[in-house]
Amino acid sequence: MDKKKTKFLEDDNGHLIPTSHSVTKVLMNPPFERKYGCIDIIYNVLSNCPNGILAAFILPDHKLEKEKKSVVRKIFKHNQLIEIIKLPEATFSEGVSTSIFVFETGKPQNNEEIFTCYIDYDGLETVKNQGRQDIKDRWGSIEDYWIRVIKKKSGDDSIRWVKPDLQKMTGLSYPMPEKPLILSEEDFIRTLMDFQMYKQNIDYKHFKEKISNVVLYSGKVSSDESSVYIKLTKGDTGND
Repeated sequence: MDKKKTKFLEDDNGHLIPTSHSVTKVLMNPPFERKYGCIDIIYNVLSNCPNGILAAFILPDHKLEKEKKSVVRKIFKHNQLIEIIKLPEATFSEGVSTSIFVFETGKPQNNEEIFTCYIDYDGLETVKNQGRQDIKDRWGSIEDYWIRVIKKKSGDDSIRWVKPDLQKMTGLSYPMPEKPLILSEEDFIRTLMDFQMYKQNIDYKHFKEKISNVVLYSGKVSSDESSVYIKLTKGDTGND
């Protein structure tokens, strides 16, 4: 048999399986755990694909940034990551945040920017003992929308173009925006009180316990339609 003219796959024991069909596309959900060699599996799959095909892998966010740097760099030396499509947080019940990483084989990355977007909602709902399902028929229209967005590379506010840095191993995942810092009036007052107690060398734990005891056991509670009042009689707090 002429191996040069025949396409081969390998089974679990490493035995060659001849097949007349060449690989045209790849969609794979490899095991996430490091002990199973997730990155090695991706490298081997890409290395055995013909040039110019699309290979998509579902992986945890930041997987490419945290795994074996030498193997990841070999992947990008011969393959280009062209799209990162972040999936909804509830995609996997285990709580793992994931994305679809789409490579074009046989083309080095060469610092080319990567198209990224975030499908934050897919319309699916969790059914007991049956996983997440499209019980309200929402996914069809959502899918059509995202196909248009990804094809046109425009049309959604989540779109980001990221530039990978293979030396620092950054820019290889969807860049989630940082949540804005929101301070309430309560946060402001608490910070001021903490600072004043620090200046006066007051033990915070003891002070909090003392106040709680006074309010619970010595305070007189009353209320009206809009407020609750706690009244303390002078001297109830003791001398300390």
